[in-house]
Amino acid sequence: MTLSLCTIALDEQQFLADLLRSVRDVVDETVLGIDARTTDHTRDIANEYHVRTFTFDWQDSFAKARNMTLERARGDWILVIDPDERLLAEGQRAITAFLEHLDDIALLVDGFHTLIVETDLDGNQLSPPERSSSRLFRNSPDLRYFGRVHEEIRYVPDPPRTVCAMLDGGPHIQHLGMERSVRARRHKRERDLRLLELRLEDNPEDAVAMCYLALYARADGNMDEAHRWARRALDCGPRTLHDDRRLQLEEMLA
Repeated sequence: MTLSLCTIALDEQQFLADLLRSVRDVVDETVLGIDARTTDHTRDIANEYHVRTFTFDWQDSFAKARNMTLERARGDWILVIDPDERLLAEGQRAITAFLEHLDDIALLVDGFHTLIVETDLDGNQLSPPERSSSRLFRNSPDLRYFGRVHEEIRYVPDPPRTVCAMLDGGPHIQHLGMERSVRARRHKRERDLRLLELRLEDNPEDAVAMCYLALYARADGNMDEAHRWARRALDCGPRTLHDDRRLQLEEMLA
């Protein structure tokens, strides 16, 4: 089985090379979509590592950008890791073992969740490892990203039927982008809130968008607003949220 790394980048010269080094013994190819707004040496670094690149115009949607990379992938399976992330040794082990010994579960699921640990630039852990959305999944036109931000892979004919399991072991991925200076420089919070509002304009019953708005409100100490968004998200019905997110919202309301 072959594996394609699919990722996107906007001015990622600070982080890109370390990502590519972390996956080079695992992936068979890397497909990198470079945001047309990029002004640094991202493309030069990609060329040094013989990465397949293309340029895209940003359309206020991470799902659209990521789906363009999926359309260009040649591997049997796809791994999605961002430039400000690293595949850890445990992730390398788990993915290699999975690809070498595909078992019955691979025939029953669309993809696999991973454990991600947030750290600062020195590797100090910022929070306990959390389950990610599916980062390893079959290369199939039936699987595509949904959502302008906090996008998730979904089974296109019937998104609620998407089936993902947990990858063995972990943590698998290190994320540096939550470090305070990085978030501030990239204005991530402002960007994400704007895109969440657009998600709700696209679909007023988007439980995922409501869930993240609840989490942002709680982080701001605005518990009334957090509870309002949490109740709305939970009222959207079953299979609209991952079980861990549903539990998180239920605990928030309790």
